[in-house]
Amino acid sequence: MKQRALYLYLSYALRLTRGEVRKLPGDIHSIEDLFTLSAESSDAYPAGMRDKLSRLAPSPAAVAEALRQIEEALALRRIRFLTSRDADWPSRFQTLSDPPLWLYLKGELPMEYTPTVSVIGSRSASSYGLRMADFIASELAAKGIAIVSGLAAGIDSRAGEAALAAGGKSYAVLGCGVNICYPKENYVLFSKLCEDGNGILSEFPPDELSRAWHFPDRNRLIAALGDCLCVLEAREQQSGSSITVGSALEQGKEIFCLPGRITDPLSRGCHVFIQNGANLLQSPQDIVDYLGLRLRCMLEPRMRSPEKLSPEESALYHLIQEEPCFLNRLLQRSGYDIGTVMRCLLKLELEGYVEQLSANYYSAC
Repeated sequence: MKQRALYLYLSYALRLTRGEVRKLPGDIHSIEDLFTLSAESSDAYPAGMRDKLSRLAPSPAAVAEALRQIEEALALRRIRFLTSRDADWPSRFQTLSDPPLWLYLKGELPMEYTPTVSVIGSRSASSYGLRMADFIASELAAKGIAIVSGLAAGIDSRAGEAALAAGGKSYAVLGCGVNICYPKENYVLFSKLCEDGNGILSEFPPDELSRAWHFPDRNRLIAALGDCLCVLEAREQQSGSSITVGSALEQGKEIFCLPGRITDPLSRGCHVFIQNGANLLQSPQDIVDYLGLRLRCMLEPRMRSPEKLSPEESALYHLIQEEPCFLNRLLQRSGYDIGTVMRCLLKLELEGYVEQLSANYYSAC
């Protein structure tokens, strides 16, 4: 709890960044430790960081009161503050060389064993790119695969909208506070992502506006939260997509790129990525097949116990145990939406509980 209080105060009240916090002495573990910083030691920090530290409240009691008010403000806005000591902190961040110290969250995070794809692309997307975002995201979502994006205009927002329309889950990482919709035209999607098991997250505190240097930080988290990265359109020159691809490669993530016409500047970036070793994306099934293989490698024997299944997975498994079922029959008998059923069936199939005997016809193994 001491570390949580320290990080919340540093990030929310003093507005220190992750990098600035890591410049503090290694023996700063609590609010009380902050008051051991002398004026002489603070002089070694950059001017901007010194200015922030100078706003430290005059006493631990004053800091405690400030924290109480911060916690109330977050609760009113339905924003959670998480650190790596929270049970639902994403283990996917282990792939990062510079992981976040904290997160601000509205809604939920992707469940640990939910297959997840990060979808990125051009803000000024072509009609082809937008159609492909609709098609690919909706197909993946219908199979229980969650979509992560940056809520940007163009490909990002279209993929998030398509995932929700298909009954799936979608998550957005922002380069500003989680209470700020950027860009403003995505407000309807922004609102939906705060509900029904979807989520919006950011390293930046509430009310923090978007700045150019925020987006590389945001992009590394987009890459980290996906089990793989899907690039639908990108220009050849340096762009947000190329930064995200670079971060995904550093994390050892697989890249899938959509090809386009060789005369289309919005496809040239994807073609360069493919030339350099990214997977050519011919169909959403390419990603489904890859995630199936990846999940088989990730799943541990202890996870293969029926007691470990979620209530929805267990209910569907028992229905299929009674008799082989077509998908429509499972939807009718379970009462679950298509996204929930497909997500559960994918996990049950990957873990060896059920098998698909023919198209949308399932039997217990």
